[in-house]
Amino acid sequence: MVLTWRQRRKYMYLAVLAVFAVFLLLFIWQKFLHTTPTCFDGAKNGMERGVDCGGSCALVCQGESRAPTVLWARAFPSATGAATAAAYVQNNMAGSGARGVRYSFQLFDQDNTLVVEKTGIVDLPPNQIIPIVETNIDTGNRLVTRAQFTFSQSPVWVKVPAGVVAPLRLSGQALAGDGTRLSATVHNDSLDNVPRVTLVAVLFDTNGVARAASKSVVQSLSPKSSQNVVFTWGPATRNVARAEITVLPEF
Repeated sequence: MVLTWRQRRKYMYLAVLAVFAVFLLLFIWQKFLHTTPTCFDGAKNGMERGVDCGGSCALVCQGESRAPTVLWARAFPSATGAATAAAYVQNNMAGSGARGVRYSFQLFDQDNTLVVEKTGIVDLPPNQIIPIVETNIDTGNRLVTRAQFTFSQSPVWVKVPAGVVAPLRLSGQALAGDGTRLSATVHNDSLDNVPRVTLVAVLFDTNGVARAASKSVVQSLSPKSSQNVVFTWGPATRNVARAEITVLPEF
């Protein structure tokens, strides 16, 4: 069948109109009906592995979360009627952190009777080992011999991109021979101001058992600056073989 010129022109116009209609419909769908996937729209879409989690989202899906491991918890008498409690926690979520996680220290006496419970809230940065310390816990006239540490809630993990946590380092760590004083210098090697840096110091004996703990907070570190930090303990701290200082910046 041979089309006339008029018929060819008619079909050409219809084809142009059809293409225009398709583009118009695509525009209307994209502009008014289609919603670009985000990590806050309450739906599993885009590259997400769950609802607003995994994939391109910072939030880690609950099914992919791993609970932190409590490596040890101990209590140390720090003064008459007071104690310090410390725990080492292993972050099993590489490159992730959790904010505002509730925890509890329970301190027991020699009869395994609860003396006091101390609760708190802590941020878990993307460090592999995270020390948690509570000081000046009122124990009355009772002797504390054992501590137990637990998290009161499951951490909500978020991925922490490289470069978010400031590159802080320590130098000049010096422990007094009697274990009563520990000093060091913390450095901010970045070009950014770093707010509120927490430093935790723990003393260990020759068997690797923690004997004392303390913490200090530097409210701010200016770019390319440093600050000296000093931790002190009473003369009751004995048999100290080494010290560990952990830097816990905000993230």
